[in-house]
Amino acid sequence: MCTLLLIKNATVISVDQNIGTKTDCDILIQDGIIKDVAPNISEVAGTEVFDATDCIVCPGFVDTHHHLWQQLLRGVCTDWSLANYVDKIRNLYGSLYTPEDVYVANKFAALDLINNGITTVVDHCHILNSSAHTDAAITGLKDGGIRGIWCYGFYENPLRDDILESNHDKPTLHAFDHEAREADAKRALDQHFASNDPAHELLTFGGAPSEAELMSQTALQQEIDFFRSIGARVITMHVAIGNYDKGQKVVQHLGDARYLREDLLFSHGAALTDSELQLIRETGAGISVTPETELQMGMGHPVAFRAAQAGCNVGLGIDITSNQNNDMLALMRLLLQAERSKRHLEMLGGEPPVDIKPKSDEALYMATMGGAKTMGLDHLIGSVSPGKRADLVIMRCDDINMVPVINPIGALMYNAHIGNIDTVLIGGKRVKSGGQVIDASWPTLRKDVRQRTAKMVGVAVAADTASIKPAFGWSDKGFEKK
Repeated sequence: MCTLLLIKNATVISVDQNIGTKTDCDILIQDGIIKDVAPNISEVAGTEVFDATDCIVCPGFVDTHHHLWQQLLRGVCTDWSLANYVDKIRNLYGSLYTPEDVYVANKFAALDLINNGITTVVDHCHILNSSAHTDAAITGLKDGGIRGIWCYGFYENPLRDDILESNHDKPTLHAFDHEAREADAKRALDQHFASNDPAHELLTFGGAPSEAELMSQTALQQEIDFFRSIGARVITMHVAIGNYDKGQKVVQHLGDARYLREDLLFSHGAALTDSELQLIRETGAGISVTPETELQMGMGHPVAFRAAQAGCNVGLGIDITSNQNNDMLALMRLLLQAERSKRHLEMLGGEPPVDIKPKSDEALYMATMGGAKTMGLDHLIGSVSPGKRADLVIMRCDDINMVPVINPIGALMYNAHIGNIDTVLIGGKRVKSGGQVIDASWPTLRKDVRQRTAKMVGVAVAADTASIKPAFGWSDKGFEKK
């Protein structure tokens, strides 16, 4: 049965250069696909009409780098450096999660992303301590109803014999080595991703090597080969981490070995060289920039605009909700103003700026179409364009912080907040309506989250953190290969 939805009288920020930004514009959606974007679209019998007068409609935001399992740890990392994060999150909390914790975290995270207008996410999932953890992570994301690519993380969380007795089936964690993970990744792809085709499945499968900066090039290439051999849509990894970078030049080595392709997605990248950016542009690989963690944790000035000027596909990522909120609007503002400040400080002779750059629409592009391109999904999402999936954010502009709207992109970028997001559609389906995420399980889930977090934090605080070994590769000299 054909379903028709007509959004009427909206201000449409399309992020489509052929359409632009239009006032008093309609959007016709048929069976979850945008059929037309134009003024005065006629209604036909059976069409549901959404009156979007005094509303801005824009593409759903795209989050290209996120560790969703850390949703249960909201606020733990607020005043931490990357060294603190490695010490406590990767070497302690990562060993505490049960499969049930992972399920709850991923579903909770998906709902919270939707609440913030994020309709697509790359989940770099490195909490896979058993096959049960794998199944829980995938099921949680699917039950959350978000579009995305779930990337199987090969990183092995350190063994914590002092805390595992009451929190895990210890023999399972100890036995889940790299060989077991390869078998589990194949199983997960076969079991949970029928076609692994984003045209037919909301969630598809990707891969995440152990840790690119800490591996030999041979080991990294072997893991990339594995993920490619089983059909991973995207392979994502952390690289060139600003002040922590020791000149590994992972991207350069991959380029020299002819391993760079459009299926690779590099996160962070503040220390990427001009040569590496050129290689990324030439091969169609993508870059995910996570401004909030990068600026806080000493990971270097965000490479987003330098990479965009080099012609690279650039998206934005939330990274860790253990540190900040899932707020793409705030993230775009932070990135823009940090870049503007940097350019002002670099101006020769200290002359005051006359023309402010970069412009607001450049950051919005990264949060929508740019992100879609890094994931190979720009044919399906990223703009309000006929033929694409109806992943849309409808933002009301009648609240006190949104009146008047003179510059729609400016209003979206600088005035709006999460409370203005009235409706979110994914594939034409309402997943947020009337300012509320549509999920009947939230009251129960909320209670569950609080209980699980309290238990986990209690165990972590009681653990003797001084006994943690630097399994992640951190030392006082920075990141070092094992």
